[in-house]
This record gives sequence, structure tokens and C-alpha cells, in this order.
Amino acid sequence: MHPILEDNTLVCLHGGRVKLKAKKAKRIKSDNVPIMLDNEIQGASISGCLNPPILGGPCTKVAMVFAYTYSDHKVNNKHSVLQMGLIGMSIKGYPIFAIPKKNKIKFALAKIQASPLAKIKFDRIRWEGMGGKLGAAQRRRREKSKEKAKMLLYLENENKKGKVSDKEVHLYKHNGIWPKDAPKPRSFDNILEDGEIDWPKKYGYKIPPIPKEITLKKGMKLDRYGDNSGSFVCPFKEKKGVMPYEKRSLPYEDNEAMQKTYKRYEVLEDINMESVERKIKMSGDDKLIEKIKELK
Repeated sequence: MHPILEDNTLVCLHGGRVKLKAKKAKRIKSDNVPIMLDNEIQGASISGCLNPPILGGPCTKVAMVFAYTYSDHKVNNKHSVLQMGLIGMSIKGYPIFAIPKKNKIKFALAKIQASPLAKIKFDRIRWEGMGGKLGAAQRRRREKSKEKAKMLLYLENENKKGKVSDKEVHLYKHNGIWPKDAPKPRSFDNILEDGEIDWPKKYGYKIPPIPKEITLKKGMKLDRYGDNSGSFVCPFKEKKGVMPYEKRSLPYEDNEAMQKTYKRYEVLEDINMESVERKIKMSGDDKLIEKIKELK
């Protein structure tokens, strides 16, 4: 399994990010990024936690790293920590998650017997609804927190590209306000650990599209994505009233900036290949005729 590196994203339940700084194992690196040891993660500060005072207030530090996440690799008797999802808990008793990110290092699990104290603290998390069977409300809260953390990753990545301002990232992080001109991912499951969108392979087509000749009927409406039968699962929310995203070969981005370039056409008379050929000949446009021949 891959160990946690200094550039991994660790988050608390409420979207706060753990500040990682490698110290003792800097010589062990993947792409020049060092690994983290358990004592470097434990005690690390957390910023941006949105847990309200009524529920205990913000998570500010990592209180504990669970022993079952330790690898068999040690530096000065301290273990590197494997990317195992739930890896510890905050000082407020809420879970700390490691968002998986591949690297070039792999270590095996350490054979460690968890201490009674670890069991007590883990039971506390279970009692608070983070282990065992979750209630419906608890599941919704956990999913909402995971969604916000991943959406924030996406916006921070867009910020690096200059597409989203620092202020817009701040507004979403602290007030939940999504930037007006930023396309919103359809699901946080489509966001990778680096904040990029996980696009489907082969543009979402399960089988190659098969062209066929059809007649466009009067009154039919088409947009720039066509009337295709592709199975592209668009990670952006589609605008109400347009063709469902499942039938698109390209994504529709629901924001005002993209809507300005959106085109939709209505067929004014029946069109088939025969009528098209006839109109091309009648046009007398030699350049157009030659261009169409090249495209056939």
C-alpha cells in the first residue's frame, strides 16, 4: 500500500485540512516528495474546519493516528502511515480521512497490537456515529462533509489555473457560496485527489457510434452536442430543459459564461440527404461543393 506523503490531502469530517510537514524521513521520497511519519501527523494543525460551536467547535489538531494504519517501515522507531481512508481522529474526537493518491512507494502493514487507549478512543468515535452502523442523518452529514472537502479541492485547483479567485474560494469554504462563473461538478466522486475532473475513457462511448442516415423533421430541436446516443456521464450539472446529460457526447457546463456560447437550432423544414444534395447544387458555390466532397 502507498504511504502518506507530505503533499497528500488529509481532512477532518468538516472539511478542515491537516498541515503536513515532513521532518525526520526527508531522504525517503516519491517524485521528490518525502513520506510522513506517525508522530509528524499526530499533533499536526488543522485549518479551515467548519464544525460549529454547538457541536464542539473547529478541529484544530490531529489527536491520534490509528496504529492499524502503520506500515512496517520505520525511521527512528516511528512508522510511516498508509493511505487507509480513516487514519485517525482530531482533538475534538472527529475522524481524519486521507484522500488516496498514488505514489511510487509501497510498504506492507506493520504487525502491531492496538493499545487499550486506542480502543477506547476508537469506541468514542463509534459512539459518535463514525464507526459501525450509521443512522440516516449521520450518513447524510458525513457525505455532505466529504462532498464539501472534494469540491473545495476542485475550486483550489481552478484557483491555481486562474479560473477562480481567492475570494471565491474563501466564500465557498466559509459560506458555501459557489462561484457564479465556475462549472460545478455533478458529483464529488468525479473529483480526483489533485482537484481535476475524472473524465470517462473514450469520451464515455461504450461502443463506437454508428452513423446512420436520418430525416430531420420540421420542429425538431438540436443543440451543438447533437442528437446522439452516447453514454457520456457528464460530471457537470446540466441546465434544466435541455437534453439529459446521459445522452450527450460532450458535457454541458451550467454557468452563465458557458451559456453565452450555447447554441440551439430548430428545424424549419424536413431535411434529408437528398434535399441537402439538391440545395448544395442549387447554391452554385463551387468552394462549398468541393469542401463537402472532401468531407465525405
